Amino acid sequence: MEGFDPAINYGPNDAGISAITIILGIVGFIAISWLFGKIYEQAANLFESNKKDES
Repeated sequence: MEGFDPAINYGPNDAGISAITIILGIVGFIAISWLFGKIYEQAANLFESNKKDES
């Protein structure tokens, strides 16, 4: 009986991370960054309009 060699029996995608997971992670990161930017922009516009109303 031969010993177990993980380098032979496992490939690079056997650690639970596949190309699809990496692509979805990158797309998700971009989407979350874009959404955060939109929320920040709306908040900045709201504060800017409040500042104009007070003066």
